[in-house]
Amino acid sequence: MSLIRLTMSNFKRNLRNYMSLVLALAFSVFIFFNFQCVLYSDSMEVLNNYNKDYIDLIVHALSVVFGVFLFFFIWYATNVFLNQRKKEIGIYIFMGLDNKRIGKMYALEALFSGLFSLAAGLAAGVVFSKLFQMVLLRISEISVDIKFSFSLKPVLITACVFMAIYGLMVVKGYVSLVRSSVLDMLSGAKQKEMKAEPAFLTAIKIMLGVSVLGAGYYCAVRTGDIDSLAYALAAVILVIAGTYFIYGGLIPWLIRKLTENKQYLYQKQRNLWVNNLAFRLKRNYRTYAIVTVLMICSVTVLGTSIALKQRYERSEHFRTTYTCQVVTKTEVDADEIQKEIEKENKVKYRSSIPLLSLDPDKLHSKYKSANYAITSESAVKAAAEEAGLPYESGSLGDNECVHLTHIMLMSFVPEDNEPVTIGDQVFQQIAESNVPYLGDLQNGMSVYVVNDTQYKKLQLLGEVLYLYNYKFEDPENLDASVPYLRSLAKEDPDRFVGVNLIRTEDKEGAWVRVMYSLCVFMFATLILACGSIIFIKLNNEAAEDMERYRVLQKIGIQRSTLYKSMKNEIRFTYYCPFVLMVLTSYFSIHAVGTVMKEDLLRINVFSAAAILLLFSIIYLISVRAFRKKVLD
Repeated sequence: MSLIRLTMSNFKRNLRNYMSLVLALAFSVFIFFNFQCVLYSDSMEVLNNYNKDYIDLIVHALSVVFGVFLFFFIWYATNVFLNQRKKEIGIYIFMGLDNKRIGKMYALEALFSGLFSLAAGLAAGVVFSKLFQMVLLRISEISVDIKFSFSLKPVLITACVFMAIYGLMVVKGYVSLVRSSVLDMLSGAKQKEMKAEPAFLTAIKIMLGVSVLGAGYYCAVRTGDIDSLAYALAAVILVIAGTYFIYGGLIPWLIRKLTENKQYLYQKQRNLWVNNLAFRLKRNYRTYAIVTVLMICSVTVLGTSIALKQRYERSEHFRTTYTCQVVTKTEVDADEIQKEIEKENKVKYRSSIPLLSLDPDKLHSKYKSANYAITSESAVKAAAEEAGLPYESGSLGDNECVHLTHIMLMSFVPEDNEPVTIGDQVFQQIAESNVPYLGDLQNGMSVYVVNDTQYKKLQLLGEVLYLYNYKFEDPENLDASVPYLRSLAKEDPDRFVGVNLIRTEDKEGAWVRVMYSLCVFMFATLILACGSIIFIKLNNEAAEDMERYRVLQKIGIQRSTLYKSMKNEIRFTYYCPFVLMVLTSYFSIHAVGTVMKEDLLRINVFSAAAILLLFSIIYLISVRAFRKKVLD
């Protein structure tokens, strides 16, 4: 039989065993391909008016991140595949095949699996590409017509990236087989017992794990000030390192202690699964750590996505508080303007507020701005009452002020309560407020509120302008009133400075909506990858445990007892990383919430619940597959 025919025979016979690997790789190809479709598909050219350059930049960045993830995922999957096949492939030595031919047979078999995964992923990607883009734009709340189109470039890029990574791993496996001895191959899939290590080394690992992970949590809590980037980077590195130390030190130590506690061990089938778990931890602690880190990343990505969405919606609400704003040099009749507007649009509410415009050299604060203004406390209260906005600041003293800010997507700058010098007088800033008293104009100005007495004294420092704000009941009908509004400054430039028109559709911010939509897909990909890694691991262990379970049944241990033991071991595999993820994700989500100025505790709870549900489903599937392989 030729090498090709033998390889094809093995591939067909073992395709069922490869299915978890093939499905995981195909799904990764599917997601990566659809990311490329966003960049290169003709159907996405409709985004040209929606800051497509920013969207392309985001997709490129996420593609790089996903490519790195794909590299390590394929590395792990192919290593498990190689170990699972080593014993069977090693038997061919007794048939007269040398290491090189065995290596070639493995490479061909692995290549068939890779090509099968690539073809399945690309086929699903092409079929569902339009649906993927429709869902992406639907989540992004971008209303455009998507037409199905096929472009060869996403296919070529996806195929090249996948085969480059997968081919590298196949070559790595080939070299490993060529350099392996017969004994290495026949024992390659066997688990090694966890050898006893010196007590002092175990103590060092435990202390390192707890202290490094604790330091990572501390850095995550500190995220939110001016040094946030440094703290965030330190938190990522420390949490990853601490997680590895926890699985390499603390958890094996706890398992060993359980095996030494005979009163605990000899109850409820624990002698079977706890000892078996102890045997496997030495080799598998890296897998547990990888899964935990990926789960933490997935929850953090989802938290970032939801925070971006909430922050963007707040920003949009801030921006669209009013539909149009009229700025004048002198007081005008607001009723007259409203009367003309209501010929085309019904006004829902309105407000007016005077602003003292200052030159930058008249106001000195820690943070510089291009436009400074001052307004009075009574004017802000009146505008807030007219527009139905809250005013939470109490009465201001003569040396106190409130800074009116705007809503930002994220900020590493802490709230500034340092003194502000206006003219020759120093004011203590007692609070910052992002309530949109000035509507969209508040985004481009740095405005300070002082009491009425101080406002009158400071009027000599600048020019008083008057801002008239109107909110339409139907903002979509703004264009009907545009001719009148634009005519104000043209016909009477001595009184009217200009008009600010606020449209409901924010094309400039479309990249933010696409970004948080892509983050949702990244969350789903990472979580499914975690489940796939554990499932592949358990599938490999099932092949190793078949003989052990048969022997245990022959010596008289009941099938139900073995089944319960098997379930307990699989349950630990899924839920141990979940527990550590829940603890760590609290701090990572807290860091994201601090930077994004959002409360994400509910998001943390909901995402953990979603992961728990998904892992429970995969756990049940794993139990069924494991039982079928080792007990049936």
